[in-house]
Amino acid sequence: MREFLMRPMSVLPCSRRLSFVRAEGCHLFDDSGKSYLDTFAANGNVVAGHASLEIQNSYRSPAADAGQQLVREISRILPGYLEHFQLLQSGVAAIKEACSLSRRFRNKPYVIGISEDIVQNSFLVVSSSDEENFTPLFSIDTHFELVSHNLSHPPVTGHKRLSELGKSCRGACLCSLETFFADLADQTAAIVIEPSIGVGGSIEPCRNFFGKLEEFCRANGIDLIANETQCGIGRTGSRMFGFQLLNIHPDIVCIGPSLANGYPIGIAVYEDHFAGLVEPVTATACSSCAAALATLKTIERLDLLRRSEQLGEIFKETLHRLLGNHPLIRQIRGLGMMIEIEFASVEAATDLHHRASDMGLITGTGSVRQNIIRLTPPLIFTGDMTEEACRILLAAMP
Repeated sequence: MREFLMRPMSVLPCSRRLSFVRAEGCHLFDDSGKSYLDTFAANGNVVAGHASLEIQNSYRSPAADAGQQLVREISRILPGYLEHFQLLQSGVAAIKEACSLSRRFRNKPYVIGISEDIVQNSFLVVSSSDEENFTPLFSIDTHFELVSHNLSHPPVTGHKRLSELGKSCRGACLCSLETFFADLADQTAAIVIEPSIGVGGSIEPCRNFFGKLEEFCRANGIDLIANETQCGIGRTGSRMFGFQLLNIHPDIVCIGPSLANGYPIGIAVYEDHFAGLVEPVTATACSSCAAALATLKTIERLDLLRRSEQLGEIFKETLHRLLGNHPLIRQIRGLGMMIEIEFASVEAATDLHHRASDMGLITGTGSVRQNIIRLTPPLIFTGDMTEEACRILLAAMP
């Protein structure tokens, strides 16, 4: 029987040529016993390492009030104005419910998603009423607008570090969208953002962009929804959630399976003006809630937020030193342990992805930008593992 940390998610192996039968810590194992260093971590959802006994035991024997305990713990971490919770089965479900409640509260039909990760057909924003202008047609919500917008500044490679980007811009990168936003403002209920874009390329945000976007939302009665399903739970380093790094105040925060180290869970947390729409969380012996509590305890006990920040910088510095001047690489970027290498072509990225797996390193790929290699290892990664991963990547370069 296959032994995986996550059920029913498995380890989501990124190389379909491989079949894994066991996972432990930061490693995966195939049926021949070969070990693979995992820098994919089930799409970044395994933050505390595979097969953590503490998390598994909590999942198997949840407390009777695990749901309420989890709400109290997250309330301690989040800003005090976010105080109404919905417990759901996935991050996608959390986004759907957030959009639904925003449309109901604002009585407006449009939701705008600013990301290359938010795909229209994935969310199918739930209809909020029987009125014609809210009703999705052919299972696709005609009032969901997806803005594929480059939130980063011109790519910089070589000795330049990512933290140097975005400091000179004063939000001018919002200008290209101002007319679009103004035209839809009176019909828009919510704008969904990712503080750091995940599948779309780990693009570091321009803080001034999001600050000005928040001002626009406040002025026009629009809810700002922070999608933390990819970048939350310490993935971006130093803070638990990405929006905290941006110093913005979203009306709704959506969290996904990384909260429970990969076990299926979704949480939407709302500001006080949603008080009449969100039902209080009642006592429930939810296994995923218990796993989430154990995950948060592990993060605190091992100081994984600090490790994510520090080791992420070391990871990027090593990648820049070894690979930054390679002619096939356009950019190395990321926040914390959410790093991506952008190649000049899809072929180069695909070639490295498969070469690395043959050498014992599991990487992710970009589903939106297919010329990208994604590195989202567990936050328990070590310096030695970082050196090993970079050494394999260098050896695997086309």
